[in-house]
Amino acid sequence: MKFANVSWGWTPIPEDVPQGDSMIKISDQIRALGFEEVDYLATQQGLDEFYDEANSVKLGNHARSIGLVPNVFVYQSSAWNNADEAVRQKNLDYFEKCAKVAKWVGCRIISSLSPPPCGASGWRFNPRANAQKVTFNLPSDYDFKKDWATLIENYKAGLAIAKKYSLRMSIECFTMSMVATPHAMLKALEDIGDPDFGIQLDTNHLVAQRIDPEWTIRVLGAASIFNMHCKDHDAVTRGNIPAGAGIVDYTAVIGALRDVGYDGNLTVELEFTDNPRRYNKQALEHIKLCAKGEY
Repeated sequence: MKFANVSWGWTPIPEDVPQGDSMIKISDQIRALGFEEVDYLATQQGLDEFYDEANSVKLGNHARSIGLVPNVFVYQSSAWNNADEAVRQKNLDYFEKCAKVAKWVGCRIISSLSPPPCGASGWRFNPRANAQKVTFNLPSDYDFKKDWATLIENYKAGLAIAKKYSLRMSIECFTMSMVATPHAMLKALEDIGDPDFGIQLDTNHLVAQRIDPEWTIRVLGAASIFNMHCKDHDAVTRGNIPAGAGIVDYTAVIGALRDVGYDGNLTVELEFTDNPRRYNKQALEHIKLCAKGEY
């Protein structure tokens, strides 16, 4: 297993559109900390405004020239099960644009997100209640089977695009999304039924739901896990904190990954921090200790 880092953790928000040589500078900082591989991310705006062939090829070539191997390119979109067919088609069009970028950069995997149920209007807070009420506030005619079928159909279409560019496809299973739990992940994998489709697993998202990451790894098995985000959570108030600063037992996580035969990356992911160098360094040092069995 190699140690990787995500480029979007070095910007104020993951969706920031790169400017000039900003991605080159980020790659340099990631490599300077000792990371071996790197993941990149783009929104539709970023694909329109920055990631043309010249910028993409330059980014990939520079990363490799400093010993940093591009691995995953994330397409930041949750429109996979949108009720509007035109929106879904636009999503696929941009996914193909992102696949081209991933190929230009030299990535091996293109990843995207697991969306919330179609029609979810967000969480509702009632100031008169003695506790916050969390619900998707779904329409009364919500049809889960239809929603799931739409999601799987569009993931299959995305996978076909990924294969066209010799890429594998993964999905990151966010908390309170359509594919948030290990059993939902297994169902998605079963329904798509292709070894080039897998899961980008994230310890933070699992612990936020009180789901044990080690058990999840053993449920899914190595073949289904394409990448491993090492991002911690304190299980009370704070997620998205450096590995070792929360309750995730990364010694057990890495042990489980080894037991099932996982040979992908251990990818440090941190977002929304004003000191990315400090916290990425801290997380990497902890993960390395756990990998050596010294923590």
